[in-house]
Amino acid sequence: MAGRVRESAEPATQLTPRLVAAWEARLGVDRKRLARPTHFAGTAGLREWQSGLDIVPADADEFRAVRFDRRMSMTASYCALHSAARTERTLERIAAEPYELLMVAVTSMRGRTVVRQAGQEFEYSAGDLVFVATTSPFTLSASAVTDPCGHVIPLAMLGRHRRLAEQPRRPVSKQTPLARAAAGFARRFAADTAALDGPAPSADAELAAVDLFTAALAELACDHDYRLQDDTLFHHQVVLDLIARRHRDPDFTPDSIAVELHLSRRQLYRLFEHTDQSLAARIADARVGTAREMLVSNPWLPIGSVSAASGFRSVATFRNRFKSRYGVGPIDYRHQVTPSTGS
Repeated sequence: MAGRVRESAEPATQLTPRLVAAWEARLGVDRKRLARPTHFAGTAGLREWQSGLDIVPADADEFRAVRFDRRMSMTASYCALHSAARTERTLERIAAEPYELLMVAVTSMRGRTVVRQAGQEFEYSAGDLVFVATTSPFTLSASAVTDPCGHVIPLAMLGRHRRLAEQPRRPVSKQTPLARAAAGFARRFAADTAALDGPAPSADAELAAVDLFTAALAELACDHDYRLQDDTLFHHQVVLDLIARRHRDPDFTPDSIAVELHLSRRQLYRLFEHTDQSLAARIADARVGTAREMLVSNPWLPIGSVSAASGFRSVATFRNRFKSRYGVGPIDYRHQVTPSTGS
């Protein structure tokens, strides 16, 4: 690439214009379509960095950072470059801001990142996938300037794989083909979604990204608890996972589950005949739950967009289902939880 800025062989200690230019070049995006990044400096920048997390540099006055970020319909992505610092989420933060998220990150610069959580400590280097759940305290330390790119995914989107994200013991990436592919995709997808000034990706693209990260997480976790012990229990878990991951698709129905599991409709319904909810009701409840989360977290999003992104074919059906579940329509519910936000 013409005009490429070469980096030092040693980890950088200061955020210079030259380093920022090299970072932007590394993102590999068309500079004519590059979005405007947010700059952070000093103690004021630390306060503005992000809610739910604290970033602690060696010298607050010398802290510097630049970041692209984007919130999409269900997830968020970011590309950042910041001074050496410790990022942490404390018990106090968790109590005050109980976000249930999975943070997926990967860096490309020289240096090391150390994650401490649940009494465990793991060291990561450039190209390693890092998975951190925000439901328990953690610290993530970078000893030099670092360039994390990644994604923030609600734990609820992981279905039965949520426990993999929250388990206290997880080995460092083994750099398997899947881990390498997911790490490369994480950087590319984050750059394309957060750094480019263009339309947001479709909901299908978001879900596909979540599926890839979930598969990489399951592999890195070395979880051996999925061995089939009981066919009924196994199928119940798989069905609940499918509903959690695919209910946002308006074409997803109980028949879709039967096709996915290679079961007849009769076999599938017999698996759930003694449960308290039908499969159709479970799918509808999942859609209503997703819609409620979007109403709260995206107060600017039109009701029609919330309905479509949650998997409903029509706004009328969405309103009826929502009122049946929560006692009020979606617009009134939004006014109750965010009284200063219009519909």
